[in-house]
Amino acid sequence: MHKSYMSLFLGVASFSINYGCSASEDTVEPAVFDTTYRSSPLFLFDMANHRTASIALNDIDEDGDLDVLIANGRHWAEQDYVFLNNGQGRLLSAFPISNELGASYDVLVADIDADGKSDIVTIRDRLPIQVFKNNGSGEYTHLTDLEGSGGSARSGVLADLSGDGNLDLVVVNRLGFDKLYLGNTDASFQLGIDLPNTDGPSTGIGIADIDGDGDLDIGIARREGKSSLILINDGHAAFTTGIIENSRGDHRQILFADFTGDGKTDVLLGAVKGKNKLYLGDGGGGFAFSKNIGGEDRIIQALASTDLDGDGDIDFVEGASEQPNAVYFNKGNGEFIQMLLSDGEEDTYGVAIGDMDGDDIPDLVFANSDAANFVMLGTRENLLLVIGPIDESESAN
Repeated sequence: MHKSYMSLFLGVASFSINYGCSASEDTVEPAVFDTTYRSSPLFLFDMANHRTASIALNDIDEDGDLDVLIANGRHWAEQDYVFLNNGQGRLLSAFPISNELGASYDVLVADIDADGKSDIVTIRDRLPIQVFKNNGSGEYTHLTDLEGSGGSARSGVLADLSGDGNLDLVVVNRLGFDKLYLGNTDASFQLGIDLPNTDGPSTGIGIADIDGDGDLDIGIARREGKSSLILINDGHAAFTTGIIENSRGDHRQILFADFTGDGKTDVLLGAVKGKNKLYLGDGGGGFAFSKNIGGEDRIIQALASTDLDGDGDIDFVEGASEQPNAVYFNKGNGEFIQMLLSDGEEDTYGVAIGDMDGDDIPDLVFANSDAANFVMLGTRENLLLVIGPIDESESAN
């Protein structure tokens, strides 16, 4: 989709929809937001309109600001990149992660070999998962392709699931079983293990200690009318799989967070068809459906959460397909106010949250397929509409 980017990035949304309870879900009312978002053509990046499928933030060059990593391609061969931040949220230089093109769906960044530097894992469709070692100063060496990988992988997560101090890798697959790759002390991974009862259309993954026993459990979002899954960890990376009751649907993404402020982890499922679903946790690994959130006609492909407005509760961001992306501000009890962003109507596959300009306010970074990616800077001003103090003169030259 080709658009006039200059006309898109001039401010923020000037209206909201209140989704406080089922009786008011269709009520449209103006709202004054303390936190708003602004952008400009200067905050666009990867202008080649790649098929960007996911995005990650990390201080790759160790200069004190967050850089951006993107996975490009989806089902086609494209180049993955690291874009370096100038400290003000602008991404003015970049380098490729690999010297080859691939069909990447996800990019993960973490210190796999415990040397204090951030390494990279790229998860690809129908191609082996690749591991890249950070050699310092942002230089990466292809360390290995994971033996036995190469299915219809969609997303993954790095975390110590076995409790041995090494990072393990979990990958969810659109077809076939989801996989666990246990990490070794030398930054390599063991052969993949099928996660029990996960044979199905998986696309999204989340991790959290949902039962309060001190280890990390797994949530998996599934599509094609299947129930999404919860995998309870025994502390040594052996999992018991159960379904999230009343979760049948077409759900691409899953979030774990305490949305109600009761100290228990809740689940949010992002729907490709129909409304998002919020499930309240009981603190012991169980979840009960609470409410639908969002519009019936929304097509949600990405989710991310944090306390965006600094009021102590967890908000979330939607990335939508061919619709405006949206922020949902939490009232503190799991009821939300929606703010649509004036970012155009791209095919957004990924969203990341982090402080891109060093003002201690979370900013938003969106990954788009067949369109430029972009940064939207957070601003906390008690105004209905904020047009940021951005010098547009450079974009005319």
